[in-house]
Amino acid sequence: MNCISLPGITAISYVPCDSLPADLIYQALTGFPVNISSSTTEISLKSIPSCELEESPDNNTQIEKAKLSFTTLDTLPTSMPLAFLITTTAGNHYILGTREKLYPTIKVTSNTSKPDAEAAVHRYEVSFTARKALIPYNL
Repeated sequence: MNCISLPGITAISYVPCDSLPADLIYQALTGFPVNISSSTTEISLKSIPSCELEESPDNNTQIEKAKLSFTTLDTLPTSMPLAFLITTTAGNHYILGTREKLYPTIKVTSNTSKPDAEAAVHRYEVSFTARKALIPYNL
């Protein structure tokens, strides 16, 4: 089992899964360039986000599990399947999610603050397991 962490996430945005191109995982596995032309919604981050990728063998195939964690004041529309687009300080771009099922799992924890303290925040943990969980893409 291998665990990799993305260095320096500078931006996270989301897009409904149904607006992504079909078969992103297969495109990434074959080395075909992935392009995203859908409009995205940027998330305003309130803390330093993290993204970890765990690789493990399963039935003679590599399976990846990505976990993205971030804190924001924004309320995301979690009633629909969402994919997340990540930008790193190195200028790399990754998609967490695909058009097809199984979609990323989104866990949200809301924190209410004291009246004289900082605003209430939402902590999101997004998990996605697939043959290719972090899919590189071009702008």
